[in-house]
Amino acid sequence: MAIDNQQSGTIGKLTASDIAWVLFVVFIGLTARLLHIDSQPFWLDEALTYQRIHLGLDGLIADSFSNRHMPSYFLMLQLFSQFDSNNVWLRVPSALFGTLSVGVVFAIARRIAGRPAAIVAGLLMALSPLQVQYGQEARSYTLVTLLITIALWALVRLAQNPLRASLDIRHPQFDRCGWALYLIGTIGALDVLSDAAPWLLAANVSLFLIWRGLRMETPPEARIGFQRNWLLSLAIILVCCVPFYGAILAFSDGQMLQKFDWIPPLSWQNLRVVAKSAYLMRMAAVVRFSVLPTAVPLLGLLVAILGGIGLYRIRRRLEGRVLLLGFAVLPLLLLAISLIKSMVLPRYILWSAAPFFILVGIGAATLPRRMMPTTVIALLLLCTVNLLPIYRTETKPRWDKAAAALAANVRPGDTVFTGDSNAPTMLAVLQPKDEVPIGNTALVTSRLDVALERWKQGGRVWAVNGRSAMGPREELDTFKTRIAALGTPALEIPEGKEITILMFDAPNNGDSTWRSNGVDSLITPPIATVTEILPVSRQRIAP
Repeated sequence: MAIDNQQSGTIGKLTASDIAWVLFVVFIGLTARLLHIDSQPFWLDEALTYQRIHLGLDGLIADSFSNRHMPSYFLMLQLFSQFDSNNVWLRVPSALFGTLSVGVVFAIARRIAGRPAAIVAGLLMALSPLQVQYGQEARSYTLVTLLITIALWALVRLAQNPLRASLDIRHPQFDRCGWALYLIGTIGALDVLSDAAPWLLAANVSLFLIWRGLRMETPPEARIGFQRNWLLSLAIILVCCVPFYGAILAFSDGQMLQKFDWIPPLSWQNLRVVAKSAYLMRMAAVVRFSVLPTAVPLLGLLVAILGGIGLYRIRRRLEGRVLLLGFAVLPLLLLAISLIKSMVLPRYILWSAAPFFILVGIGAATLPRRMMPTTVIALLLLCTVNLLPIYRTETKPRWDKAAAALAANVRPGDTVFTGDSNAPTMLAVLQPKDEVPIGNTALVTSRLDVALERWKQGGRVWAVNGRSAMGPREELDTFKTRIAALGTPALEIPEGKEITILMFDAPNNGDSTWRSNGVDSLITPPIATVTEILPVSRQRIAP
């Protein structure tokens, strides 16, 4: 069977200009992810990562499977954490994986539609607020995105020359690179995070379309050969992944969907939040289901229009259908599941943004060539202005400041009562390095009856209102009503937008001492707020 080595739809080999551009776009992506990577504290998911990687090997694996996670990413972080005790280093791998995804997106777009499409797609991937946010988080989302973009590149390659993909594995012209990278990317993603499972569906539908195209245009041996290679790849993937998913099911006790009760119910408003943050360049709040204000309101509309143009332009090409499946299968599948149990979150569809941005780049490439320099400069400026608020906006609750305030001021016999059941974890993980652990000085509990009993016995109570993750938030007035038996707080200390600390003196104790910058100050009831005195323990806490 004769093989055409010139792959259909492929742009020629990389030139020096292509390499310069990809390095430029990757540099922008790396800078965006490393800039102020330590400015936001850990939130609950990252705190749990920190705790998990400090377990022993058996404990790490068991805790991962019990929480529907693969242990692979956490094992990698456990090794990485040996090089530095600073918690911020746990975020660096995510920044690197996110940066590499920028380069792969550039490569896919260039392969399909040339350098202009690649530059636009790469810039969007580099400066997407949601991609940058998760590129600064100690979780596995950017690693999964990288692995799936690698597998997507391989699928596009197979689609562009299906004849080489259909050859026997021993044939000298067999596309070993395409099939190997497809397997590596797919198996790697599936064995890092179960969020990648819909990719297996999208990839196999894509392979079916490639096989169907061979049926119409090529001799029978090509169709049979491609089918053989396809089924072999599927068998290898299942062998490498099914045991791990079996372990997750075994540890879940049949309660998989019930463990997602914290996700807000499906609504048009929530769907808009997910679409805007994942695809339309809006910044998302981490613990609230909302997008934050943008300085460039028309950027999202422009991206959506170009994405539609790109899809229309490539609709008849096999590569276009591969991109469409890579983009659409994940959100549509989660939407279908959400009719039974809500599963739609921005981070759960993070990897589907990569094929979408490639479609946007293809749409932008339809502009006249003379307009491309202006277009690229304008896009870079707009995306930069759109991204800048992420570095100065509080997107995660300031549990680091709360932990610092409590560590500096609790004394033996005190009780720290937290309205959020996960807050003790946050206070323990974000404990200042140079202070005595809060739990060594005071009792930290989320049980109000325990706090009340210790208060009646003559101990002070520090009541902390605030949430550590997404889910219902108890408003401060409601929280005060719930703990009204403690009386009137002697201190009210706001820590950022989400957290407030209330200090209640022991019964019949009329004085309160507040430690500010190492100096004890006398505070007189009924109430004093932190705005009336110097801030406490404002030293930097490395997240």
